Amino acid sequence: MKFNYLAVIVPRKWLPQNTEQTRKQAWAAVTQLLLPDLGKFYSRFYPASQPWGQDISAPYSVVLGWEDPVAFLNLFHQAKKKQEEAIAYHSMGMLNNINLDQTERIGKALVCHVTADGSNEALQAHSIWHLAVMEGAFLPDCGLYYLEQKRAVLSPEQEKAVSACPGDYALCAVTLELEEDTP
Repeated sequence: MKFNYLAVIVPRKWLPQNTEQTRKQAWAAVTQLLLPDLGKFYSRFYPASQPWGQDISAPYSVVLGWEDPVAFLNLFHQAKKKQEEAIAYHSMGMLNNINLDQTERIGKALVCHVTADGSNEALQAHSIWHLAVMEGAFLPDCGLYYLEQKRAVLSPEQEKAVSACPGDYALCAVTLELEEDTP
């Protein structure tokens, strides 16, 4: 079974004061995010007990930044690293499938024209991944998702705000079991 881990960042202001209720509500919010794609991109999802090798013993795998900022930041940075790896993977997938002879310089920018006519499925898939993530779509291999902003990628300033103030957030770690390709 193939799987991906996902860290979903939930703002504290959305959550109740009671720790137990906070974890339940954070898991409920993540469940609402994931349910529409169940059966489409993944066959199951559940709280991750050891995402990226990090042990989580908290109920629903919800790490509260105000309760354990070290664990929160550790998981946040692991998820960010995974996201950067996914971006690099899909970038290389695009670059490996374009014709670099079609590049031209427009001002200071190097532009490569790409035709998305379906003739190159790999190029189309990697391009669509990038466009979808940049538009805020949730994709199973994005590694990190910000529930309040409804986006996987934030500006560097917004990311720094999360790192600087873990007490303002909860992180829910999820295991997504992926659909197996059947021959």
